[in-house]
Order: sequence, then structure tokens, then C-alpha cells
Amino acid sequence: MSKTLSIKRITLLVLLAASCNLAWQFYRLQLERIESQRAYEQYGVIACRFGPSRDEISRIYVEIFLLVAFVGGRLKGVKNTLLSVVGLSGSAIIYILWWQYLFRLAALAEAEVKSMPHLAYLYGGNVLDIGIAGSIVLLIFLSVWYAAHSLFRPTRPCS
Repeated sequence: MSKTLSIKRITLLVLLAASCNLAWQFYRLQLERIESQRAYEQYGVIACRFGPSRDEISRIYVEIFLLVAFVGGRLKGVKNTLLSVVGLSGSAIIYILWWQYLFRLAALAEAEVKSMPHLAYLYGGNVLDIGIAGSIVLLIFLSVWYAAHSLFRPTRPCS
């Protein structure tokens, strides 16, 4: 299997996993809205939300950056490298900022991280988020490995 083919396949699988995760998040959000409407109709209680939560917006940004990396993997030359780097580094940065968000919340609340809902320090995260983050790290590693391998490949002497 060629190096670019394996990176393309892994990028496609990670993009599909992120899309399923985002769709599941929107489904869960819709269920919460239905439950909120039911509570309003039964008890007259209004529950307000001001914009998307950190986990929702982080998943949206990761999806966008993975889409950029996926498109970059299909192009040739410098465009491939540029879009792949932007997509993979952007999604990695979003995960890092998402991890830092839990610690900022803990510092503001003067509480321990254990008392907040998280998975592997991703506030509102799930198992699929951890798998996607690990796959992004794998893609970055493979990209760097293949770039270094092609850069330091010995050339044949001219005869």
C-alpha cells in the first residue's frame, strides 16, 4: 500500500467518525430541546441556552479542519501539503484548546477536575472524541514520517 493511499484512507475514516460524532451530538441536542419543551409545557420552567457549548463548537471546528485535510489529501503538489498541514494542525489545536477549557473551568470554579463531567479531560467529550484525537495524532505522525522519509531518501548516482 502506498504512503499517500494509507494517509488518505485514514483521513477518510477519521472524517467519517467525526461526522458521525457530530451527528450524534446534534441528535442529543435535539433530545435535550424536546425535553426542555416538555418541562416548559408541564411546569412552566424555561431553560435558556446561549449558543453552543464548548464540546459542540469544538466538534464542529474539528469537522471543518478534517474536511480541509481530506480535500488536501486529494490534491497534488504544494496544495496537498499546505491543506493537509492546515487541516491536521487546526484540528489538533482545537483539541488542545478543548482540553485546556476544562482546566480553566476548574480554576474559575475553584473545584477539582474530578467533579466536572469529562472523559480524558475533554469537557463533555466521549470515547469517539478520544479516538478521533488519537487518529489525528497518528495522521500527523505518518505525514511527518513520510515527509522525512522522502526528504532523506538516497538518490541514485548518475551514470
